Amino acid sequence: MPPPLLQRLFMYKSVRTATVLSGTVTALYLIDTHKNAKAFQRTARTAWNGVLVGWDYKFNFTPGKANQINELHQRVASRILNVCQTNGGLYIKLGQGIATQSAVLPPCYLTTLRALYDDASSVDYSVVENIIRKELGKEIHEVFRTFSKIPVAAASIAQVHKATLLDGTVVAVKVQKPEIQVQIEWDLRAYRMLIKVYEYLFDLPMSFAVDYTIKHLREETDFVNEARNSEMCNEYLQTDSRLRTQVYVPKIFHEISTKQIMVAEWVDGCRATDKEAIQAMGLSPKKVMESVVDVFAHQIFISGFVHCDPHPGNVLVRKHPNDPRRHQLLLLDHGLYMRESEAFRKQYCLFWKSLFLLDQQTIKEIADQWGIGDSQMLANATLLKPYNIERSPSITLSTNTSVLDAYEIQMKLKTSLKDFLINSELLPKELIFIGRNMTIVRANNKYLGSPVNRINRMARWAVMGLGHDPASWVTHVQADYLKNNSSDPSTTVSVRPQFSFWKALSMTLQAKWNYWMFEAALALMSIAYHVAQFRSLIERKLLGKKSDGFESVLDEALKQRLEQEYGIKVEGDLFDA
Repeated sequence: MPPPLLQRLFMYKSVRTATVLSGTVTALYLIDTHKNAKAFQRTARTAWNGVLVGWDYKFNFTPGKANQINELHQRVASRILNVCQTNGGLYIKLGQGIATQSAVLPPCYLTTLRALYDDASSVDYSVVENIIRKELGKEIHEVFRTFSKIPVAAASIAQVHKATLLDGTVVAVKVQKPEIQVQIEWDLRAYRMLIKVYEYLFDLPMSFAVDYTIKHLREETDFVNEARNSEMCNEYLQTDSRLRTQVYVPKIFHEISTKQIMVAEWVDGCRATDKEAIQAMGLSPKKVMESVVDVFAHQIFISGFVHCDPHPGNVLVRKHPNDPRRHQLLLLDHGLYMRESEAFRKQYCLFWKSLFLLDQQTIKEIADQWGIGDSQMLANATLLKPYNIERSPSITLSTNTSVLDAYEIQMKLKTSLKDFLINSELLPKELIFIGRNMTIVRANNKYLGSPVNRINRMARWAVMGLGHDPASWVTHVQADYLKNNSSDPSTTVSVRPQFSFWKALSMTLQAKWNYWMFEAALALMSIAYHVAQFRSLIERKLLGKKSDGFESVLDEALKQRLEQEYGIKVEGDLFDA
């Protein structure tokens, strides 16, 4: 029996209630910690911070506090960063997803959440042993002759160990962190809630892509799907005579791979952005970056099967096994891929080509079909440079700006974005991940000093994606193609009508004219590129300045366009991945 003092205390209802509540909370906490991978605590932390963010914006985002709005955005971005880093796991990916919405969020969100790309937490070796035992039904020594206890790489959802099979084959073993499968549904619900909160706070369309993003995040946690992606990527590369020798995808060992473990061939190489290491191997950084741009342009414009996370750690370089004088790219981490519809792929190719032909009719028709009201802003976002629809792609720097106060800037930007995206339901979701891919490739090129004219190479791949039909160079045939394909999304080939001799001759001449107009636009861009590169060389060699070449010039021009049109003064490398 309990002591008399406790008996008297339990006679009070308030004490009994407090005891039951504290016991319940303690039990729930222990269950959530040890059995539920802290999923409830993580969600509660997210919800609480969501309330604080809502409160902060409710009372501080006002005209009277315009001089404090930038500090408000920074405060909230830091809060989100803290939640993502504290929760870890899939929250790192979710935070990176919010960072990719930098087109509709204030710049400080991207600059602050960029820290999430450096997350490198890992689990203990004993945990890895348990996962392998559970997934393969064997002890580590029964599958591997050697196995590194310390991971060679760690990311948000998995870590990689170097090992050798019993026959001596060196392999990379990718092991998913055990809490991911428990936490994923809670985390994805929290992500959906967070996006809806931001959509309400900023009064901007953001949730239209949530289901699409969640679908791909789920697929990224399935290593069977990743293995399938890697093999499909390799199959598409084999269709191109140049890329099949320039790019290598490591082989997967399916018999010892599961949804949470993937064993792949070990490959040695340096990062595609490690200029010193590339040169030490006697290879050309310029040719390496040409291959990087080509392989992802091929995915975007030709195969329609796109690697969505081509950061430097996933693209390595080695000497070609058959010719040490040449390089070979090693393409890793195939968890996050996106499949374009055939109709979208052709539209996107046509959009790129039309930008260089100044074909306003086709540009506008494509923008309309995508639910976009401002085709020039779409062109800016596509090329990652300023675009003037009245003249061929060029670069113009200007200092004629008008700076608004912080509150006016946000209101003007909000209006512009609403005018830009007039129907979010029509917007192709493929653009989300294509934008991520191109931004990372652009940043890699810039890091090496812009050795490649990225825009010109991608434009040529876009033209290749339309095929060799001369009729694709005729403006009104392009318009007919769009109409024929917009009524039925499953239609990928339009029926070519029969024309009279004179009509056919007229179309042939127009096709030739448009082709040379396209070449002239690329030539102008090429001149601008070489001028920028020469200036960059002078700045580095003679003045000792750090210069990132052509990509840096494009950055500055786009920043000035933002300042001119929206009064937004962008600081730092906003457009870097």
